[in-house]
Amino acid sequence: MTVFELAIFLATYRAIKPIGTDVLAERLGGWFECRVAPDEVKAATANMVNRGWLSAVGGGLSAAEEGRRVTGALMNGVIRMLDQGTRLIDVALMMSVLRLTKGELDNGPL
Repeated sequence: MTVFELAIFLATYRAIKPIGTDVLAERLGGWFECRVAPDEVKAATANMVNRGWLSAVGGGLSAAEEGRRVTGALMNGVIRMLDQGTRLIDVALMMSVLRLTKGELDNGPL
């Protein structure tokens, strides 16, 4: 999973209902502080649906169980990367700061 796909998954996961690629592009543009083309999001999400990380629901996208499994491992890795392996940054605290709980990504309901 690329950083871009990770961001797409998190935006989709946090959405209350299935989210469209145009809305995703706008949200990601705010996060990355640059324009994100909807076509780039469409290409990435097509790959993510094929991998089972996202599910197509109606006209939008929803987070899938396999995506949550992959993302949980990546988020732990990102946090460990930031603390450079010192384990001074508490994963649970950082997940909370990132508005995610370890349980949500490990085994919580979608």
